[in-house]
Amino acid sequence: MFRKYVNRYDIANEKEAMATKRIQLLSTNRIYEGNISLRKDRYELNNKVIEKEIIEHSPSVGLVPIMRGTHILFVTQYRHAAKKYTLEIPAGKIEKGETPKQAALREMREEIGYDGKLLPILRWYLSPGYNTELMYVFVATHLRKVKDLREHRDDDEENITVRSMKLATAIRKCIAGGIEDCKTVAAVLAYAKMSKMRQTISTHVI
Repeated sequence: MFRKYVNRYDIANEKEAMATKRIQLLSTNRIYEGNISLRKDRYELNNKVIEKEIIEHSPSVGLVPIMRGTHILFVTQYRHAAKKYTLEIPAGKIEKGETPKQAALREMREEIGYDGKLLPILRWYLSPGYNTELMYVFVATHLRKVKDLREHRDDDEENITVRSMKLATAIRKCIAGGIEDCKTVAAVLAYAKMSKMRQTISTHVI
Protein backbone atom coordinates (compact mmCIF):
# COMPACT_ATOMS: atom_id res chain seq x y z
CA MET A 1 0.00 0.00 0.00
CA PHE A 2 2.84 2.44 0.87
CA ARG A 3 4.47 1.88 -2.54
CA LYS A 4 1.26 2.79 -4.37
CA TYR A 5 1.02 5.94 -2.25
CA VAL A 6 4.54 6.96 -3.25
CA ASN A 7 3.89 6.44 -6.95
CA ARG A 8 0.80 8.62 -6.78
CA TYR A 9 2.77 11.59 -5.48
CA ASP A 10 6.12 10.87 -7.11
CA ILE A 11 8.18 13.81 -8.38
CA ALA A 12 8.13 13.40 -12.15
CA ASN A 13 8.54 15.16 -15.50
CA GLU A 14 10.75 17.90 -14.01
CA LYS A 15 12.60 18.62 -17.26
CA GLU A 16 9.34 18.79 -19.17
CA ALA A 17 7.94 21.22 -16.60
CA MET A 18 11.00 23.48 -16.94
CA ALA A 19 10.71 23.44 -20.73
CA THR A 20 7.08 24.57 -20.64
CA LYS A 21 7.99 27.48 -18.34
CA ARG A 22 10.75 28.66 -20.73
CA ILE A 23 13.61 28.50 -18.22
CA GLN A 24 17.14 29.05 -19.52
CA LEU A 25 20.31 29.04 -17.40
CA LEU A 26 22.52 31.97 -18.48
CA SER A 27 25.48 31.60 -16.10
CA THR A 28 26.58 30.10 -12.80
CA ASN A 29 29.31 31.33 -10.48
CA ARG A 30 30.85 29.25 -7.69
CA ILE A 31 31.15 31.35 -4.52
CA TYR A 32 32.20 28.72 -1.98
CA GLU A 33 32.93 25.01 -2.19
CA GLY A 34 32.94 22.56 0.73
CA ASN A 35 30.70 19.94 2.31
CA ILE A 36 27.96 22.44 1.57
CA SER A 37 28.63 24.73 -1.42
CA LEU A 38 27.24 28.05 -2.57
CA ARG A 39 26.77 29.31 -6.11
CA LYS A 40 25.01 32.21 -7.84
CA ASP A 41 22.89 31.45 -10.91
CA ARG A 42 21.57 33.81 -13.55
CA TYR A 43 18.62 32.40 -15.43
CA GLU A 44 15.81 33.57 -17.62
CA LEU A 45 12.24 32.77 -16.64
CA ASN A 46 9.43 33.90 -18.90
CA ASN A 47 11.69 36.51 -20.54
CA LYS A 48 12.85 37.93 -17.19
CA VAL A 49 16.48 37.56 -15.96
CA ILE A 50 16.78 36.47 -12.33
CA GLU A 51 19.82 36.08 -10.07
CA LYS A 52 19.63 33.54 -7.27
CA GLU A 53 22.07 32.29 -4.64
CA ILE A 54 21.81 28.50 -4.37
CA ILE A 55 23.09 26.22 -1.63
CA GLU A 56 24.34 22.91 -3.03
CA HIS A 57 23.70 20.08 -0.58
CA SER A 58 24.05 16.34 -1.08
CA PRO A 59 20.81 14.36 -1.25
CA SER A 60 19.82 12.91 2.10
CA VAL A 61 17.68 10.33 3.85
CA GLY A 62 15.20 10.49 6.71
CA LEU A 63 13.86 7.57 8.74
CA VAL A 64 10.70 6.83 10.69
CA PRO A 65 11.82 3.89 12.89
CA ILE A 66 8.82 2.02 14.29
CA MET A 67 9.09 0.07 17.55
CA ARG A 68 6.41 -2.47 18.49
CA GLY A 69 4.07 -0.89 15.95
CA THR A 70 3.17 1.97 18.31
CA HIS A 71 6.34 3.96 19.02
CA ILE A 72 8.75 6.02 16.93
CA LEU A 73 12.45 6.36 17.71
CA PHE A 74 13.62 9.97 17.56
CA VAL A 75 16.94 11.64 18.24
CA THR A 76 17.62 14.82 20.17
CA GLN A 77 20.56 16.84 18.89
CA TYR A 78 22.01 20.29 19.45
CA ARG A 79 21.50 22.49 16.38
CA HIS A 80 23.72 25.55 16.53
CA ALA A 81 21.81 27.48 13.85
CA ALA A 82 18.69 27.24 16.03
CA LYS A 83 20.76 27.48 19.24
CA LYS A 84 18.75 24.72 20.87
CA TYR A 85 18.31 20.95 21.09
CA THR A 86 15.71 19.66 18.65
CA LEU A 87 13.70 16.45 18.49
CA GLU A 88 14.07 14.90 15.04
CA ILE A 89 13.74 11.72 13.03
CA PRO A 90 17.13 10.09 12.29
CA ALA A 91 18.52 11.60 9.10
CA GLY A 92 21.73 12.29 7.22
CA LYS A 93 23.31 12.86 3.85
CA ILE A 94 23.87 10.21 1.21
CA GLU A 95 27.59 9.59 0.87
CA LYS A 96 29.27 9.29 -2.53
CA GLY A 97 28.61 5.87 -4.07
CA GLU A 98 25.67 5.08 -1.77
CA THR A 99 22.10 4.41 -2.78
CA PRO A 100 19.39 6.03 -0.65
CA LYS A 101 18.64 2.66 0.96
CA GLN A 102 22.31 2.03 1.81
CA ALA A 103 22.57 5.49 3.32
CA ALA A 104 19.39 4.96 5.35
CA LEU A 105 20.68 1.69 6.80
CA ARG A 106 24.02 3.30 7.69
CA GLU A 107 22.42 6.34 9.30
CA MET A 108 20.05 4.17 11.31
CA ARG A 109 22.94 2.09 12.66
CA GLU A 110 25.08 5.13 13.46
CA GLU A 111 22.42 7.37 14.99
CA ILE A 112 20.12 5.00 16.88
CA GLY A 113 22.01 1.69 16.89
CA TYR A 114 19.38 -0.34 15.07
CA ASP A 115 19.00 -2.24 11.83
CA GLY A 116 15.72 -3.14 10.20
CA LYS A 117 13.49 -3.52 7.16
CA LEU A 118 13.15 -0.36 5.07
CA LEU A 119 10.16 0.79 3.07
CA PRO A 120 10.46 3.95 0.93
CA ILE A 121 7.44 6.21 1.35
CA LEU A 122 8.22 9.73 0.13
CA ARG A 123 10.85 12.11 -1.18
CA TRP A 124 10.85 15.87 -0.90
CA TYR A 125 12.95 19.01 -1.24
CA LEU A 126 13.61 20.54 2.18
CA SER A 127 14.03 24.16 1.04
CA PRO A 128 13.58 24.32 -2.75
CA GLY A 129 13.68 28.11 -2.82
CA TYR A 130 17.45 28.13 -2.31
CA ASN A 131 18.68 24.61 -1.49
CA THR A 132 19.24 21.57 -3.75
CA GLU A 133 18.84 18.98 -0.95
CA LEU A 134 16.43 16.19 -1.87
CA MET A 135 15.50 13.85 0.98
CA TYR A 136 14.35 10.24 0.61
CA VAL A 137 12.12 9.12 3.48
CA PHE A 138 11.85 5.54 4.70
CA VAL A 139 9.79 3.72 7.29
CA ALA A 140 11.93 1.26 9.26
CA THR A 141 10.27 -1.78 10.86
CA HIS A 142 11.38 -5.10 12.37
CA LEU A 143 14.09 -3.25 14.26
CA ARG A 144 16.96 -5.16 15.83
CA LYS A 145 19.76 -3.79 17.99
CA VAL A 146 23.25 -3.68 16.45
CA LYS A 147 26.69 -2.96 17.91
CA ASP A 148 27.60 0.56 18.95
CA LEU A 149 28.73 2.53 15.88
CA ARG A 150 29.16 5.92 17.54
CA GLU A 151 32.81 6.05 16.50
CA HIS A 152 31.57 6.70 12.93
CA ARG A 153 29.59 9.78 13.91
CA ASP A 154 30.56 13.29 12.85
CA ASP A 155 31.65 15.75 15.54
CA ASP A 156 28.24 17.43 15.69
CA GLU A 157 26.55 14.04 16.10
CA GLU A 158 28.36 13.18 19.34
CA ASN A 159 25.60 14.78 21.42
CA ILE A 160 22.81 12.67 19.93
CA THR A 161 20.50 10.84 22.31
CA VAL A 162 17.74 8.41 21.31
CA ARG A 163 14.17 8.85 22.52
CA SER A 164 11.17 6.56 22.06
CA MET A 165 7.74 8.15 21.82
CA LYS A 166 4.22 6.90 21.15
CA LEU A 167 2.94 7.81 17.70
CA ALA A 168 -0.12 9.51 19.20
CA THR A 169 2.10 11.66 21.43
CA ALA A 170 4.35 12.58 18.50
CA ILE A 171 1.33 13.65 16.44
CA ARG A 172 0.11 15.90 19.27
CA LYS A 173 3.56 17.47 19.59
CA CYS A 174 3.71 18.12 15.84
CA ILE A 175 0.35 19.88 15.87
CA ALA A 176 1.02 21.82 19.09
CA GLY A 177 4.47 23.03 18.05
CA GLY A 178 6.40 20.79 20.41
CA ILE A 179 8.36 19.43 17.44
CA GLU A 180 9.89 22.28 15.44
CA ASP A 181 11.90 20.40 12.82
CA CYS A 182 9.95 20.53 9.55
CA LYS A 183 11.13 17.20 8.07
CA THR A 184 10.13 15.48 11.31
CA VAL A 185 6.67 17.05 11.40
CA ALA A 186 6.08 16.12 7.76
CA ALA A 187 7.37 12.56 8.15
CA VAL A 188 5.38 11.83 11.32
CA LEU A 189 2.10 13.19 9.94
CA ALA A 190 2.60 11.46 6.59
CA TYR A 191 3.31 8.13 8.29
CA ALA A 192 0.27 8.56 10.56
CA LYS A 193 -1.98 9.26 7.58
CA MET A 194 -0.61 6.34 5.58
CA SER A 195 -1.01 4.00 8.56
CA LYS A 196 -4.62 5.06 8.99
CA MET A 197 -5.31 4.51 5.28
CA ARG A 198 -3.72 1.07 5.44
CA GLN A 199 -5.87 0.14 8.44
CA THR A 200 -9.00 1.35 6.63
CA ILE A 201 -8.15 -0.68 3.53
CA SER A 202 -7.43 -3.79 5.64
CA THR A 203 -10.77 -3.42 7.46
CA HIS A 204 -12.66 -3.14 4.16
CA VAL A 205 -10.87 -6.18 2.73
CA ILE A 206 -11.78 -8.24 5.78
